[in-house]
Amino acid sequence: MNEVKRVSVEIDGETITLFSDENEAYLNELASYIEVILGKIAPAEARSLLHTRMLNLTASIIITDELFKEREAQRQTKNELAASQNETDRLRSLVDELWLALEQTWNDMNATKEELAKASHEAREYKVACERAKEELAEYIDAFEESSTIKDMYMQPSHVASA
Repeated sequence: MNEVKRVSVEIDGETITLFSDENEAYLNELASYIEVILGKIAPAEARSLLHTRMLNLTASIIITDELFKEREAQRQTKNELAASQNETDRLRSLVDELWLALEQTWNDMNATKEELAKASHEAREYKVACERAKEELAEYIDAFEESSTIKDMYMQPSHVASA
């Protein structure tokens, strides 16, 4: 805690001595602000005609009004901040859920890619097997036709009679 010191400030032409642990510049800034408020109430030359107590009460009400309005603004800001934090938390949760869904989709795509690669490989093997079977069938048909031709030659009456 700072040391309490004696500081003199001037407000509305009067010197006031304050005892405070605040620095002198801050206290002079407060006094200047009170001067501004008093200026809002009445010009300096007219203030000497007003009752000092009434002038001070009016200044106190204006400053208190500003304080209350500032507190309300601060309360609203805190509420907005809390709402923003809640929304941020909700959005973070949503991002986390979306990230997990994206990871799952990525894994599913990779699994599907692997299945497609396997199916493609099997299809190529099946195609090769079909081509091989086609060739074997063509050879079998050729052999069958050739054997039928030979059989027909032997089965012809002219060939059978000469035997």
